[in-house]
Amino acid sequence: MKQLSFALLLLMSAFTCKAATFSGTVRDSEGAVIAKAHVLIHWDPAGSNYLGDNVGINEDITVSTDSDGKFSLELPPGFYDIFVTATAFTPYCEKIRLKDRPKTFDVKLKVSPVASKELD
Repeated sequence: MKQLSFALLLLMSAFTCKAATFSGTVRDSEGAVIAKAHVLIHWDPAGSNYLGDNVGINEDITVSTDSDGKFSLELPPGFYDIFVTATAFTPYCEKIRLKDRPKTFDVKLKVSPVASKELD
């Protein structure tokens, strides 16, 4: 009975958690924006069985930056692994904690030494 009550409480909290805007800009190491960069968002369910505000999403989401290097989407609260990549740049990865308020994620990518060496 305790497990059923706990599961019901978690289910109710999932519906009461507000989504938050997750947005940012992807730039190169010189500060120029990178259009068409890919931002992959993967939910980390760590502690979701007892943290009522780690609702997350079960499927990975990929968004691309616009011509100004910007992206924006709505996500439920939770822990997320953010993976950013663009052609000829070294990928960047970071874990974030999203709560019920907007979060800005700005990243600078470095030119890949492997790609740079081959393209010279």
